Amino acid sequence: MLFSWFRNRRRRKILAEPFPVRWEEILRRNVSHYPRLTPAEQSKLREITQVFIEEKQWEGCGGVFVNEEMKVTIAAQAALLLLGAEHDYYARVSSVVVYPTAFHTPVAEDGWEDDELSDTSLSGQAVYRGPVILALDAVLPEGRNPDAGFNVVIHEFAHQLDFLDNLVNGTPPLEDPALEARWRYVMTVAYEDHRREVNSGADTTFFSEHAADSEAEFFADATEAFYCRPADMKADYPELYQLLEAYYRVDPARWFSSGGPPKEEGGTSVDGSVDLPRPGG
Repeated sequence: MLFSWFRNRRRRKILAEPFPVRWEEILRRNVSHYPRLTPAEQSKLREITQVFIEEKQWEGCGGVFVNEEMKVTIAAQAALLLLGAEHDYYARVSSVVVYPTAFHTPVAEDGWEDDELSDTSLSGQAVYRGPVILALDAVLPEGRNPDAGFNVVIHEFAHQLDFLDNLVNGTPPLEDPALEARWRYVMTVAYEDHRREVNSGADTTFFSEHAADSEAEFFADATEAFYCRPADMKADYPELYQLLEAYYRVDPARWFSSGGPPKEEGGTSVDGSVDLPRPGG
């Protein structure tokens, strides 16, 4: 109780500070969703961004110095998932680790920070009660151009929401029993349909091949599509779109239908982390 009181007081102090003008410029430059939001949503995103930046530890690897622009860009993309819901600013995420490009995972029996690496190359990794690890060369272009349908930040922080019930099963905590029952049916049907498509050798699928690895990967991939290709998802998977709309309590299709600024040209691992490869990564 005392810890919560101090934490909330610290957050109020953070939010009492004005949002820096230079951060607003970063949002408009690097987070294509931001100009599409309503003024109220923009205000909430700025608040989440401020607290997120202050509460997380930031670590650069592979020669990266994590500067202000990187922090704002990552924090704001993660904030998109919290705009409509009650949340605790991803309190379980201890830190954000940034590599310049795709990174190699540690060997399975060691911690993520170990020097002995496997051959697996990733653009993102979410660790249960640990860091989110990101490749900068995916973070920037995907934040600036959501039409590609990929967003490594959204993907990995969707995994962190999934972890909140201490299970890695593609079902985050759901407070509404009716939503929970609907979730089990709609998600299961969509996931199994996608698995059949992938296993049949289909040339193209709406979701990534990686999304067929597990329910956890399917949820994260579906969340990417919900935020980055909402019109397509709403047209092709209306029940799944409505399900995610009920969970996240936002309607990204509305953001994109109103136009926007010109665009600039994983399976569960044994250590409780979830990984995201990328095309060509």
